[in-house]
Amino acid sequence: MMGRGNDKSRRRGAGRPRAGQEPLTRERILDAALGIVDEEGLGALTMRRLAAELGVNPMSIYHHLPGKDAVISGLVELVCSGMRVHYPDGSSWQEQVRAWAEAYRGLVRSHPNLVLEVVSNAAAATEAVLLVNEPLYGALDGSGLPPAEVLRAADSVVDYVHGFALAEGAQPSGHSFDRSELLARLEAGDADGLTATRRVFGALARDEARYDFDRGFDYGLGILLKGIEARIVDAEGFR
Repeated sequence: MMGRGNDKSRRRGAGRPRAGQEPLTRERILDAALGIVDEEGLGALTMRRLAAELGVNPMSIYHHLPGKDAVISGLVELVCSGMRVHYPDGSSWQEQVRAWAEAYRGLVRSHPNLVLEVVSNAAAATEAVLLVNEPLYGALDGSGLPPAEVLRAADSVVDYVHGFALAEGAQPSGHSFDRSELLARLEAGDADGLTATRRVFGALARDEARYDFDRGFDYGLGILLKGIEARIVDAEGFR
């Protein structure tokens, strides 16, 4: 009887911090979870692993977050609520879209493993939309596009940022994408039948082989904005 009583006491105290240990809070749990996801990917995040990282009994986490889905939702909220978009008063809708895209690019680069979950998880995507997309919708709504076109244009901008920033984040730290190997193979004659490829890359200077991500992002976004501008003209023509 005494042994079972001691077991019950231990279970009742499972969620209590030991002397000198930092109290377990939702914020502390999410900070630890984000560290795991950023460093090792979402597949490494389990409630048991999270508990080990925090030095607590796994069951104590459930008092704050009732499962992995709740942890993921909390991570999306934590990361997305910190995104800030800055542009001067009186900025054009194009400038506002650019400012949003740059801010979101920074978020994706900082937390690519979490953003991959946002892309593939409808609940996480909904949470992200509610937290970060309002400035983007506002900018496009002020451009003159009808609501259905605002949504399509916003989706295109989001998809562009996702694709670009995730590819950018896949590069080794401190390195940029380098086409020098491709140029070397073309020069060695590995371009039979690739007329356009040979002509385009043959015109590049050697210092253009290293890809400039900032310039590339700005260029691609500019093309996208020009396409949106064309849609605005088309929409006005039908009014």
